[in-house]
Parts: sequence; C-alpha cells; structure tokens
Amino acid sequence: MRKALISMMFVFSALILPGCWNRTELNELRITTATGVDLSDGKWLISYQTIVPSTMASGTGGVSGGAGQPAIHVFSVRADTFNKARNLSNLETSRRLYIAHNKVVLIGKEAAAEGIGQLIDTYLRSTEARETVYILVTDGRANEFLRKLVPPEKLPGASYGEILDKETELVSIFPKTSIYDFALHLHSDSKSIGVPVVTLFGEDTIENKEELESLDVLKKTSQPLKMTLSQLAIFQKDKLVGWLNRQESLGLSWLTDKIKGAEISFPCSDNEKNQNSITVISSKTKLKPIKSDDHYTMHVKIKANGILMESVCNEDLSKPEVISGLQKNIEEHIKNDINASWDALQRLGADTTGFAEIIHRKYPKEWKEVKDDWENEFKKMEVKIEVSVIIKRPGLIQKSFNAS
Repeated sequence: MRKALISMMFVFSALILPGCWNRTELNELRITTATGVDLSDGKWLISYQTIVPSTMASGTGGVSGGAGQPAIHVFSVRADTFNKARNLSNLETSRRLYIAHNKVVLIGKEAAAEGIGQLIDTYLRSTEARETVYILVTDGRANEFLRKLVPPEKLPGASYGEILDKETELVSIFPKTSIYDFALHLHSDSKSIGVPVVTLFGEDTIENKEELESLDVLKKTSQPLKMTLSQLAIFQKDKLVGWLNRQESLGLSWLTDKIKGAEISFPCSDNEKNQNSITVISSKTKLKPIKSDDHYTMHVKIKANGILMESVCNEDLSKPEVISGLQKNIEEHIKNDINASWDALQRLGADTTGFAEIIHRKYPKEWKEVKDDWENEFKKMEVKIEVSVIIKRPGLIQKSFNAS
C-alpha cells in the first residue's frame, strides 16, 4: 500500500511540474552583440552584429582551424518597423536572433535626425530586449561602424560598451547613455539629452572597406581606420538637433554633476604657454534656481579635488601662495568650459542640463506659466558660476624637473 502511494505521488508530481516543452537550445540562437539603425529609402535599415561561435571557441583571437576569420558577422534587413526587421532576419540566417546580450545600439546620423522614439518604444516593450543597452550616434551610417574591428577585443559591440564605461569613470567628457536614460529624459520637463558620438578616423580606402573579408587584417599591427568618441549629439524630444564639441561636452558634465574622473590642462601663473595637468578625483555640483520677477537665474556651485600630475612651472610648489595660484587657474579653466557649453545649449534651445526639473520642483506654481514656452525661457536664463578647486597632493617633488 505504501509503495503504491509513493508511486502515485511521483506520477502526480510529474504531471504538475513544468517541463522543458518550450526550451531553446543554444545552437539554435544567433547572439547579437550590437545593433545599428539607419534610414534607407524611407524605411529602417537594421543591422545586426552577431557572434560566430566557431571563432569564439578557439583561443587564438578569432583564428580557427589555422584560417583567419573575424569573430563577428554583420548583416542588414530593411523594413517598416524594428520588430518586422528582426522577423525578416529569419530569411537570411538559420538561427533565431537573440538580442538579450546586445551591448549597444548605434544610430546613424540620418536616422537620429528623423527621430528614434520608435526604437525606444521597441526596447521598453520587448520582454527580451534590455533597457540598459547603451546608445551611440554615428557621424555616418551605423552599419559601416558595425563592420569595423576594435582590437584587441574579439567582439566590437562588447568593446563599445567597455569604452563607454571607461570614459564615464576616467574622462567624463561623453558620459554613457542607456535606453532607460533616454526614455527618462524624453518624458522629463526638459525633454533633452546628450548621446556620445562615435567617429572613424584615418585613411579611407577601398582596401579598408574590405578589411573584414581579408585574412591579412588579423596580421596587421595597426588598422588604417580607428574608432573614437568625438562629440555629443544633443536630442530634443527624440530628434537630433545639434552637436557639442569636447570642451562644450565637458562643461555640460560639470553642470550636470557627471564628473567622476577628468584630466584638466591649465597654464602656469607666469607663462600661458606652459601647461600643467591635474587629475580630478572627486567633484560635486550643486544647483540653486533664483527667480526675480519673471526671470530665472541658476546658481552653480562646484567643489572639486585633484592631484597634480604634471608641472612645468618654475614656482616652488611647497609655498601655499603658489598652490593657490594654480587652483585659481584651474577654476578659471572649468568656468570657461561651462560657459562654452552654456552658450552652445542656449543657441540650440535644448535644456540638456535638466534645469526645467529643478525649477519645477522649486517653483511649482510658476512652472505652470512657463512650461509651454520653456525653450524660449531657457534661452533667457543666466548662470552664475562659483568653482572651488583644491589640489590635494602636488606630487613627490616640490619643483618642476625642468626648473630644478
């Protein structure tokens, strides 16, 4: 009787416990590491950078079986919608596209100007896509960038994400932007955000365009075309409206409290040509809006600490007055970057600083009167900047090596 009862329990458990009826084997998937979005004849041209499993299995940097082969394969599909393009990809590949491991979405310049609201909707609506995916804007066509290798990594798509992580932590000129960040700003009061721009530089030749098909490319010590972050693309709502250069973008990072690490070059007190270098190790930006009649002024207060990494000045760094002079030079340099950024944003009428949210919180009643005309109100705003810099450590020597 006991054995019969146990047997019945096993049978009952087998009926109610879930099985693997809807499983998907790994060898049935085509894993995507990066996606490109372009416009082509009024339709979306979606490009997918996918992994070639056989090359990833080898331990020789993408060389398998003695023959050179890239670790990625790129193909494009043209369609009216993003999901349709993904579905039509099944006509070109034997495996189903899997985008959960997608690291970055590259947006072509033409597609960015048209608007990427449909892309954001797709990523937020899909159960497989992740809203933590980074966004990059290209100064050309996105599908061309996806075909470029980024040594020493096997997967260019993954390397884009790593470059953005390192840039945000160490440089802070072009902080990373995710799908979630874009959506958050799209529905904010300011409705504006900055996205890093990737550029190819070097000599563009026919041979370079065919480099992924060439076996010799894996033997080169330096590729003729290289990738770099060069500008910041400014979006108003979901459309590209302008660009910020490096100085202007760094100034925006100061305004938005996104400085995690930065390198600042500044002149000596007695010689404008000689440049010193300080590494910023901490920074804090506080914003306080002030309303006077119908006019708004934003008070910006920045405190930063840094380490003096290079000095070519003739002064003795052991003297407090010398350090104080260097700190003032750094403060003026930061103010110049902020003013350059502020002038550029006001010309564009894009509140990428997020000042609208701050004024909304501080003056909720007054905000109702200006929110419908915020672009013009933003152009009339003023900023008052106060910067305080402390050099924590001047280094191991008190005088410049050139002056000693």
